[in-house]
Amino acid sequence: MRFLVLVLAALQACSQEPEFVYVPADDYVISVQISAPGEARVGDWVPLSAQRRSGPWKRVKRTEAPPGFVPFGRPPPAFEAEVADNLHWMTEPAGARFDQPDGSTRQRKVQFPAAGSYQVWARNAYPTDAKSNVLTVKVR
Repeated sequence: MRFLVLVLAALQACSQEPEFVYVPADDYVISVQISAPGEARVGDWVPLSAQRRSGPWKRVKRTEAPPGFVPFGRPPPAFEAEVADNLHWMTEPAGARFDQPDGSTRQRKVQFPAAGSYQVWARNAYPTDAKSNVLTVKVR
């Protein structure tokens, strides 16, 4: 019986939410900087890369977290050197094909279906919403 009480107490302690969490500070900024070659050939896989910066974060009581924001138990990294696999990629004109992340690398690749000039950018959801810079890739 005593063992059961200890196990239940341990499980309850594990399931409790932390009293303090991290939320964006008043001067919070997030940026996503993407990079890719400026030229490509139709049908070739072109590497995509992205870096993310976010912060600063402030520690607050869970009850003080802004409504609608999912607070973090630890502050997200201030700088992430490669996050291309964690973004939603887009092109204009549409029709480019993106590889699927397989976990072996953090980079992504894109393949263009026709010659022309393509705008490439990405959307970020973690830790907050952001749009990257926009690149132009000339495809021949």
